[in-house]
Amino acid sequence: MRNLKASVVRDAAKVRGWDSILEDLCPEIDARAFSKVGRHVACPVHGKTGRKGDGFRFFRKDFHESGGGICNTCGAFPDGFALLQWLKGIDFADAVSLVGDRLDIRSTDDENVQERVNRQSLPKLQARREAAAAKQAEEDTMLRNRLNKMWAETIPLTYPDAEPARLYLASRKILIWDRSGLEGTVRFHRGLASHNEDGRFEGEYPAIVAKVSKAKMPITLHRHFLTARGEKAPVENPKKMCAYPSDRLVTGGAICTGQWDAQVVDLCEGLETAFAIETGMDLAVRVYPAVSATLLEAFEPGPSTKLVRIWIDKDRSGRGEEAVKVLRKRLWERNIQLQVFVPPLPIPEGAKGVDWNDVLLQLGRMGFPQWARRAVA
Repeated sequence: MRNLKASVVRDAAKVRGWDSILEDLCPEIDARAFSKVGRHVACPVHGKTGRKGDGFRFFRKDFHESGGGICNTCGAFPDGFALLQWLKGIDFADAVSLVGDRLDIRSTDDENVQERVNRQSLPKLQARREAAAAKQAEEDTMLRNRLNKMWAETIPLTYPDAEPARLYLASRKILIWDRSGLEGTVRFHRGLASHNEDGRFEGEYPAIVAKVSKAKMPITLHRHFLTARGEKAPVENPKKMCAYPSDRLVTGGAICTGQWDAQVVDLCEGLETAFAIETGMDLAVRVYPAVSATLLEAFEPGPSTKLVRIWIDKDRSGRGEEAVKVLRKRLWERNIQLQVFVPPLPIPEGAKGVDWNDVLLQLGRMGFPQWARRAVA
């Protein structure tokens, strides 16, 4: 039956648990995504792994009840129906029907029976939610303590012990690590434990640590693991975002290395890219890294912002351009203007793309725009 009541099927899925439903319906999704909710795995659509922002994962906070997930390239899918539409290439009614069939809801009579079951299951569902909330509160306290401790152990990039960070940035021709105000957002940790997606300990390494915030509210920390000689650490993924409490939302935030509520805001994806732009522009701008294209498209400027300038990465996938389209629509609805700066380099054969750090490395300051040119509205 195609035209099932979505509300009945959705409530039934909450009772049964979206995890078991999607695990049965979606063999395309790596089983490790189900065994550890929140783990990045290869995207079931385009196949790339979680490195360089191309990973897929289920929402850690409410996956059991929502069935939602996200790919940092393809976008976010708030519930199991949306995820099935994306993965299977079907419409909403077919997604509802697919889940209904998995739950033995195929007719009007089945719907009526299931509605009674859903009502009878409310106390059980509520008890499960309360138990989950208590567990989440305990985990949130642990996460806050861990983040506060990590940040308290950091030092400014100008301190002698932060030499690995300076060596790494110098290898990228980045020279603004000592600029005023940076020490409040980007710092250095002498030694942090690194674990891969499976939780396996990879070693302890020094790291550049950056504070991710939204509307001046700290959310979490982003780490870039290095070696003592200023090279990328030999780990599965040298750049990692820390887990954060459930009452904080990283979407819409960024690493705000300047005044948050400014009339003009410069935005890019990565921290190195931001530093490269500031170096190439002789500190004429302060650039906020949004960490990924997905977070860039969801960026929330302050109430005083009139213009957002985006320094995008040039990707073969077109993900940067797509993020700009999404952000442009939201900003225009708020009467905020948008300008886009694109790296003036071709994408090399075999490379995924180029960014503004590549411009700095290859062209130096001459590769950066004057305000009268290279701006594309």
